[in-house]
Amino acid sequence: MQENRLNDWFGRNAGRHFVSLSCVQHPPGESESILVFSGFIAEIEDVWLYITAGHILRELTKAIEGGSKFNVWRLGDETAKGKFAGTAIPYEFDLAKWLIIEDDDLGLDYAAVVLDSLYCRALEAGGAVPIPKEAWGSHLIEHDYWALIGIPAETVTYDNETIISAKAVTLVMEPTNAPLEPSEKDQNRFYAQLMDDSADAVESLVGMSGGPIFALRAIDDIWHYSVIGVQSGWYSSDKVVIACPFVSFAAALANEIRAEKLVTI
Repeated sequence: MQENRLNDWFGRNAGRHFVSLSCVQHPPGESESILVFSGFIAEIEDVWLYITAGHILRELTKAIEGGSKFNVWRLGDETAKGKFAGTAIPYEFDLAKWLIIEDDDLGLDYAAVVLDSLYCRALEAGGAVPIPKEAWGSHLIEHDYWALIGIPAETVTYDNETIISAKAVTLVMEPTNAPLEPSEKDQNRFYAQLMDDSADAVESLVGMSGGPIFALRAIDDIWHYSVIGVQSGWYSSDKVVIACPFVSFAAALANEIRAEKLVTI
């Protein structure tokens, strides 16, 4: 499958699960700026969750502690609609509601929040759907391609009023080894090399953290996909993506939901 055909196919299928989270940051003594984060929705124990990378929440927390104010939070279902709609869905951000598992020494980098029914209905109306359990997979399963969906920060612009412009991209990858010496982190990570066309598509993966990574496989000429990871970071000089497995985090989320420790308030 050619990469441009893969992008088209993803826009109609796996792109429906991708949802951005955006806000306006007001740093003390500086002009405001727009932030757009990558993420996706998944259904776990009959609950819709928004999932992204844990270090995004850590950086937000540090910024708040440093005096930054954040407002105009929105959920964007742009890939489900086939374009970035600009205004998106107003969202009431509450850091206390998030489950964050983020430990750089161990290579863990996850965050999730339960979406209440109001947001679920709004996302569903826009064509977004959560990833169901039958579409969960391991990075060890057989596949033909891996693909990452996200919004590079380099594509984001803001008119300082209401309109956000950005571009969600699909990057095709293949498995690779860690560029550095093996460490304890590698027990909780896997790595992917951007293929040639994807490596040339963007200058940086900044902004794509939290995006879903999928494994694709053709069976009897029909393409199937499974979510296998959450994008955590990358080695820019090597064009190597760092990812955290999805299945282990999904199991932890299921346990939290069953124990009623992760619910809407």
